[in-house]
Amino acid sequence: MIPRCLPLLLAGLTTLVAMKLLASDWPQFRGPGSQGVAPTDARPPLSFGPSSNVLWQVSVPPGNSSPVLRDGRLFLTAFDQGQLWTLALDPSTGHELWRRSLPPSKVEEVHRSLGSPASATVATDASRLFVHFGSFGLAAYSFDGRELWRQALPVTETEYGASSSPVVAGDLVIQLLDQDAGSYLVALRTEDGKEAWRVDRPEMRRGFGTPILWSHHGRTDLVVPGTIFMTGLDPATGRERWRVDGLARITCTTPVVSGNTLFAASWTTGGDRATDRIELGAFDAILTENDKDHDGRLSHAELPAGAAQQRKKHLDGNRDGFVDRTEWESMASIFARVENQAWALEAGADGSVKTEGVRWRFKRGLPYVASPVHDGSHLYLVKNGGFLTCIDAVTGKPAYQEVRLSAVGDYYASPTLAAGHLYVASQPGVVTVVKAGPRFEMVSRNDLAEAVQASPAVVGSTLYLRTASKLYAFGAPSRLP
Repeated sequence: MIPRCLPLLLAGLTTLVAMKLLASDWPQFRGPGSQGVAPTDARPPLSFGPSSNVLWQVSVPPGNSSPVLRDGRLFLTAFDQGQLWTLALDPSTGHELWRRSLPPSKVEEVHRSLGSPASATVATDASRLFVHFGSFGLAAYSFDGRELWRQALPVTETEYGASSSPVVAGDLVIQLLDQDAGSYLVALRTEDGKEAWRVDRPEMRRGFGTPILWSHHGRTDLVVPGTIFMTGLDPATGRERWRVDGLARITCTTPVVSGNTLFAASWTTGGDRATDRIELGAFDAILTENDKDHDGRLSHAELPAGAAQQRKKHLDGNRDGFVDRTEWESMASIFARVENQAWALEAGADGSVKTEGVRWRFKRGLPYVASPVHDGSHLYLVKNGGFLTCIDAVTGKPAYQEVRLSAVGDYYASPTLAAGHLYVASQPGVVTVVKAGPRFEMVSRNDLAEAVQASPAVVGSTLYLRTASKLYAFGAPSRLP
């Protein structure tokens, strides 16, 4: 049962959270509000490396989740020796305070070289942390490591694994589980892990973005990225309030907000121009030519070469080894409608959110995995290959476009803004620091000599960065967080 007071609590959620959070908190994926913006008192170093401005470094087990800091503790998740781990460290020293494990019912499939069964970042409230593993489900711990509850969920089915992070909304922890079939969104009570509501999302296929809370016009919307559509829900009940199209077919990014405006950016192959569309062809024609055993469906071996064969796991959503008419036509429709773009969506004066509220759309320099960041006047996009674009948030016109960063390669960590500077980490492990503003100005190039897929966290004068095997705290040695 949903507490009757919850809608009122959610309406004032932003104010309440701001009152409860300390300057030393980075409470969830991308920090306060999942915006990727550090508090105004943040002063992290501009130059750093394995032997420069290191307060401490420790070895950590493998995982792609980002560091979270709350109430004087730093939290991470990991996958090691067949167990799903949650770790707490002292943010001043890196000393491990505790670790707890969960046994996977079956280890989910992940990307063969970049993926991890520990990709979702921890979320916290004032006294608890919540973890999600696609190979297990959700669990909650007290800050001192006492397990409060666990809620097993079916193993996530995508070929890249689960990575959407949980979000706390009042007395609920909400988890997005978009996958190749049977997508859904579930809300559990933070107190005991009991299900409060669940929304099935059959039209959504695999997705990896994290929902956010958007407070505007005296209410709070749960903003959920998805296949083609962004949706706004009542976080207390899961009831859909609005839906706006214009997303990629696979959305890996998390939106950001500024007052009454919501910003999104997404990109996946096949959505840049009409000529780029992925075409599967009519199912009946494909069946006639390829259904060798005449059973009315296509085995993986029977799928035609090209787009269908390359995306057989995406097409075979229920993983039964065959692609039937419903699966084929569902994906064909998605391929035909996808749009890669960034956009700004403004809520109406009455609080309504509609497609007509899209103020501008921009279709160059788009990110695949790295979420956008907004500095109050400009929106920044990081494109794979190492390109940064700065867009005027009001007009949608680029201040600069696809300027080369200091490192090539993919960008899976989302940029972090702190003290007027962007910290942009490449997957090969080079962090470029760029001055925020309409003129591109690179400040430093920092090579960590190891892969980086977790997003940076900034608390006070300290920058926390996770690499493939280490966790670093960078800062002036005389300053401790």
